Amino acid sequence: MKTRSGTDTHEDNATSRGHKRQSSKTDSAPEPKTKQAKTTDAPPSTSDGQKPTLTEKDLEFDFDHSQIRDPRATPGRVKRPRYEERELSEEFLSKFHIPKHRNKHTDPLYSFYDLHRCHRKGPDGSPTYDSAGFQLDYAKVAKWMKPVAYNKKSMVNGMERHLKRAEEETKKIYDSFFVDGKGPEGEEDNTQVMDQIKDQVSKDLGVPWHQIDPKQLKKWEDQGFAKVYADKWWYRPNQVERDRFMKMLDGASLRKDL
Repeated sequence: MKTRSGTDTHEDNATSRGHKRQSSKTDSAPEPKTKQAKTTDAPPSTSDGQKPTLTEKDLEFDFDHSQIRDPRATPGRVKRPRYEERELSEEFLSKFHIPKHRNKHTDPLYSFYDLHRCHRKGPDGSPTYDSAGFQLDYAKVAKWMKPVAYNKKSMVNGMERHLKRAEEETKKIYDSFFVDGKGPEGEEDNTQVMDQIKDQVSKDLGVPWHQIDPKQLKKWEDQGFAKVYADKWWYRPNQVERDRFMKMLDGASLRKDL
């Protein structure tokens, strides 16, 4: 990613250690596609001295619930979601005076702003929420902040373990959610199927989306929720739904379990 000055940053390009998943993007006007910010909420452009100063509040938004398959509230979300710089157009940003921060870690547009804010507060600080509106876990953030030495072998082995675990978890979740344990035909490698399963189960149980795992699916099944026929249940999510899932995926492993 490029900064406002046009230079690459190391952390903005980071995808390791479970925080930012680079790809396309918490809940009621639709979020714009990447680099297509809504402009109706921003004041008209004026000379720089008259522009309003950009604040965190200006970055907040809501997804259009009318475009979401299951419009129930998202469990665990406390704050409204917030845009990061990579999600906004130059046109939108040009309508505001953007202060020059001495340290990018204090810039609310910065992708890792919430993590550094949480870390600065310390273990006894007030709650910090990520750009999707969920509370961060200080211990997880502190561990993420520590440098980790990687070598090719450990990375390959780690990826193999991750894929094996994901395959096993997917089978268990499908067994609990779908009739006969069979997912949608032709969608075996589509992660959006799992996104929608987690969203439905999360709302049925009142458990945050990032905590949905095979144990929660077994609990869902044991509570008597009806299994579904995959091909009747499945449909490809629209753009608003895809953006919402991407927002919830970003940094999910660093959130507090409730």
